[in-house]
Amino acid sequence: MRTLLQHTGIYLLARGVPGVINFLAIAVYTRLLPPDEYGRYALVMAGVGFAGVLLFYWLGSAVLRFTSAYRHQPEELLGTVRSLYLIILVGTLIAGGAVIALFVPAEWRSFVVVALFLLWAQGWFEINLEKARAELLPVRYGVSAGIRSIVAISTGVALILYGLGAIAPLIGHVAGFALGAALLASKQWRQVRYSFSRPVARQVLSYGLPLTGTFALSYVINSSDRFLIAHFLGEESAGVYAAGYDAVSQVLAVLMMIVNMAAYPLAVANLEQNGIEAAKVQLSRNILLLLSVAVPAGVMIVLFAPQFASVMLGQKFRQPAVTIIPYIALATLLAGIRAYHFDLAFQLGKYTIAQIWVTGSAAIVNVLLNLVWIPRWGNLGAAWATVAAYVVALLLSIVLGRKVFAVPVNGKGTVQVLIASAGMCAAWYLMPSSRGIWATIVRAGVLLGVYCGLLATMYAPALRRRFRSRSLCMPAPHSRMTGE
Repeated sequence: MRTLLQHTGIYLLARGVPGVINFLAIAVYTRLLPPDEYGRYALVMAGVGFAGVLLFYWLGSAVLRFTSAYRHQPEELLGTVRSLYLIILVGTLIAGGAVIALFVPAEWRSFVVVALFLLWAQGWFEINLEKARAELLPVRYGVSAGIRSIVAISTGVALILYGLGAIAPLIGHVAGFALGAALLASKQWRQVRYSFSRPVARQVLSYGLPLTGTFALSYVINSSDRFLIAHFLGEESAGVYAAGYDAVSQVLAVLMMIVNMAAYPLAVANLEQNGIEAAKVQLSRNILLLLSVAVPAGVMIVLFAPQFASVMLGQKFRQPAVTIIPYIALATLLAGIRAYHFDLAFQLGKYTIAQIWVTGSAAIVNVLLNLVWIPRWGNLGAAWATVAAYVVALLLSIVLGRKVFAVPVNGKGTVQVLIASAGMCAAWYLMPSSRGIWATIVRAGVLLGVYCGLLATMYAPALRRRFRSRSLCMPAPHSRMTGE
C-alpha cells in the first residue's frame, strides 16, 4: 500500500498538472469559440480519438502489459512495436489521402488533413507514455504530459486569437503531441531499431486487438451521442453537450486514471513475479484507493454542479450543462470502476476478447437509447442513455470477469467509503446555503473534512492493529546491541 500511495502521489502531479491545463483549456475554448465552432472541434476530436483507439491503442496496451515480461529482451518487443506503428502510419496516409480526395466536402478538408497529423502524433505519444508507465517512471511521464498540454493550449489559444476558429485548437493538439512524443522517444527509443519478430507480433496482436475492439466500443458509448446530437439537433447542441461532458470527465475520469496509472503496473508486477494471490492483495488495495478518491469527487461535482459549470464553461454553455452534469458524473464513475478494476480480470487473465461482449452489449444499448431518447429529450436523453449503457457494462464485467480472473471486491472498504460519502451529503444539506466563490470554497472544504474525518474514524482500528503488530515484531534495543 505504501508503494501504491507513493506512485499515486507522483502520478497525481504527473497527470494532475496536465489535467488542470486541459481543464483550463475547456474553460478558455468555451469562452473564445461559439457553440457551433466548439461543436466542430469536439466532433473532430471524437473522430480522431475513435480512430486512435482502433489503430494504435493495442500497441500501447501491449507495451504496458509485456514490458515487464520482456525486461531481458526489450529490443525484441520495442522493435516490433515500432515497425507496426510505421506500417499503420503508411496505411492511414494512403487511405486518408484517397478519402480526402474523393469523399470529403471542401469545407471539411482542412479539418481532415489536420486530423490525420493529430492521429499519428497522438498515437506515437500514447505508446511512449505507456512505456514510461510500464517502466514505473512517473516523473518522465509527467514532464512529457505537462509539456504536451502547455504547448497544446498555448498554441491553440494563439491561433484562435489569430482568427483560425475551430481548427486552431486542433493544430495546438498536433504541436503538443508531437513535441511530447519527441521528448519521450529521444530517451527511450534511441537504441531500438526497426525489426519484426513474428512471435512477438502474434502475442501483441492476440492480446491487443481484443482490447482495441473493447475500447473502440467504449468510445462508441463515450462519443456516439455527440454525432447523433449533431445529426438530430445540430452542431451547436453537440458543442454544448460535449463541453459539459468533457468538463466532468477532465476532473473525475482523470482522478480515476491517475490511481490506475500507479495501481495497474503494480498488479501486473505482482502477478508476474509473486503469483495470483499477491496480485489479488494488490488489487484489493487498488479498488479501495480508487473508490476513496472517485466517489467523494463525484459527489462534490453533483452537489456543486452550478458552481462547477460557471467556473468551467462559457456563458452560453452553462445552464444546459448543469442539467446533465449529475448523470455524466454517475456514468463516469461507473465507467471508471469497470475499466480500472473489474475489466482487469480479462487483462490479467489474458482473455481480453471477452471484454468485447461487455462493451459491445453496452454500446448497442447506448446507440439504441440515443436514437430514441435524443429526439424526445435532447441532451438529457443522451446523458440518460450513457448512464444506462455503463450500468449494463459494469454488471456484465463483474459476471463474466469472475470466470476469467476473480478480482477482489473489498466489500468492507467499499461500505466505509459509501458511509463517509453519505455523511458528506448529509452535512451539505445541513449547512446553510451561500453564494460567492469564498463561501463555496469554505463549504467544499468543510464537506471534504467531514468525509476524511469519517473515513479516518472507520480506518482507525485497523491502523492501530497494524501499528501494534509492527511494534511487537520489532526487536528490543538490547537484542539488537547484543545480537541475542
